[in-house]
Amino acid sequence: MQPIVRSRVLPRISFRAMMIGTVVAAVIAAISRAAGDGATFAKAVMVAIVMTAFFFLLAAVAFLMSWATAKLVIGDVDNAREGNPFAKDQLPPQLLKPREPEQ
Repeated sequence: MQPIVRSRVLPRISFRAMMIGTVVAAVIAAISRAAGDGATFAKAVMVAIVMTAFFFLLAAVAFLMSWATAKLVIGDVDNAREGNPFAKDQLPPQLLKPREPEQ
């Protein structure tokens, strides 16, 4: 018999992660229901959750804009001529020349 190899195409999500996600979603749903009923504290918590999500959305958009700009302006960089500092019998390129020892 051959061992069963798990598919690496699908993400590995454990049962514990699914339960934690379900609990978080249930708490957010309960808070949003309380906010809909008029609870002031629940409204404040929902605003905080929405603003945090909005911040991460804007951060992702800013990253994608800077990444796209770098790809369009800079393009692919060819580092093959610089050499490999981890290659055998090859020193890494020196940016600053070594100093002479003071006597």
